[in-house]
Amino acid sequence: VWNKPFAMTLVRPSRHTYGFMEEGRDFTLSVFPEDLKKRVHGVFGTKSGRDMDKVAATRVTPIPSTQVEAPGFDEAELILECRHIYRDDLDPTLFMAPEIHKLYNHDHHRFWFGEVVAVQGTEAWSV
Repeated sequence: VWNKPFAMTLVRPSRHTYGFMEEGRDFTLSVFPEDLKKRVHGVFGTKSGRDMDKVAATRVTPIPSTQVEAPGFDEAELILECRHIYRDDLDPTLFMAPEIHKLYNHDHHRFWFGEVVAVQGTEAWSV
């Protein structure tokens, strides 16, 4: 998009992560190996960082990124380092599948496009 490699992420305004996305200039996306996905996603995807230390609960290790301020995780097999280039809010009037709209209670995601400025990956992701 716009002659840049990009990734997209969505965050609901009610999530603790939303404030970090709004205040920051960048983000990372981490892909965990199969043996960690259930443990990590079960906490990161359902619990709030306002209420608990999700890093301690999942026993993952934050590591510095090479090009952005947001950290990655040592246990990830792929980390995309992204700089914000666009954001917008989902428009509920544009859902083409009515069952999707039913999943919301006036807490529609905001989405961010990030230019991928660096990639860290294990051999599982080498081309």
